[in-house]
Amino acid sequence: MPRIALTSLLDTDLYKLTMQQAVLQHFPAAKVTYRLTIRTPEARFTDTCVKAIQEAILHLGTLRFQPDEIAWLRQACPFFHEPYLCFLTHFQLRPAEQVHLTFTPGADKRGTIEIEIAGLWRDVILYEVPIMAIISEAYFALCDADWTLEGQRERAYAKGQELFQHGIMLSEFGTRRRRSYATHDVVVAGLLQAHEEVQAGGAPGIGRLLGTSNVLLARKYGIPPNGTIAHEWTMGIAALQGYDHSNRTALELWEQVYSPPAFTPTNSGNNLTIALTDTFSTKVFWDDLLSSERGIEILRTWRGLRQDSGDSATFVEHAVAMYRKLGIDPATKLIVFSDGLNVERCLALQALAKQHGIQAGFGTLLY
Repeated sequence: MPRIALTSLLDTDLYKLTMQQAVLQHFPAAKVTYRLTIRTPEARFTDTCVKAIQEAILHLGTLRFQPDEIAWLRQACPFFHEPYLCFLTHFQLRPAEQVHLTFTPGADKRGTIEIEIAGLWRDVILYEVPIMAIISEAYFALCDADWTLEGQRERAYAKGQELFQHGIMLSEFGTRRRRSYATHDVVVAGLLQAHEEVQAGGAPGIGRLLGTSNVLLARKYGIPPNGTIAHEWTMGIAALQGYDHSNRTALELWEQVYSPPAFTPTNSGNNLTIALTDTFSTKVFWDDLLSSERGIEILRTWRGLRQDSGDSATFVEHAVAMYRKLGIDPATKLIVFSDGLNVERCLALQALAKQHGIQAGFGTLLY
């Protein structure tokens, strides 16, 4: 049986670390519970697969942030403050206490799994991404192994070539849904090769690989780690401080960690003011922020928005109209599209954004 195990706590998405720092600053004693919902009903697990998942989750408790990893985070992510980096130095997951997995087999001995994670938010926030990656890797190694790593890099390279030649600014977002770490690795390598070749050509209007959400692979390949906020942040703020104006409150608390005077971005890559708009529906987001001067100030000063669900054309039209109504030039703002994208959809959304005069970025996985 292949061993499914992560080798580093950096093998996660950057936004889990950025949110962890914010939680540590604002809610260090908050207790939370996570429950896993698998949204693919046909994904059924064998007993062998479940045992591999359990072993890999327990293995997370043996991992620590290493001194060289902390040093790299300090250099690559200037928005991480020294108290947080010190916290990571002593950080340890305790899966035997914090994670509970239940396997319910069916008549064919395959079944479903449920996972519950409970503890201090500042601690257990780091479980979601590695556990999702573990489940996916175990499933595709032991339950649905009819696939091959062969050709994965070449396909990623070809997709990258097409995207970058058409001006796409891409962040790779593949950690949680990858078939394996090895697959993820070769996909990032293929995209980076395409990026380097297109950049070397020097044609006008070309795109580029902005980086990857995976912190470990960003370090390996010397590219920026990308990420800002997940839905979890706004959901947590709403539960802790009330649902009225929870979008605005979540962004205000975020500013206290990632905007001046706490941190002054030095470039677009470390500016973490991209607002996620659909936690409680995009309508609720707009209504909340447009209902007060403080919310409007956020729309003026934040770098842009992330569209993660819903109709993209409607979203772009509404965002551009809103900016113009507030006297803001849409060309100074960015929409990051991250809603299940493929090459064709990226190209269509790029054209849509260009038509409406607003910048576009893209976050997706390309397996």
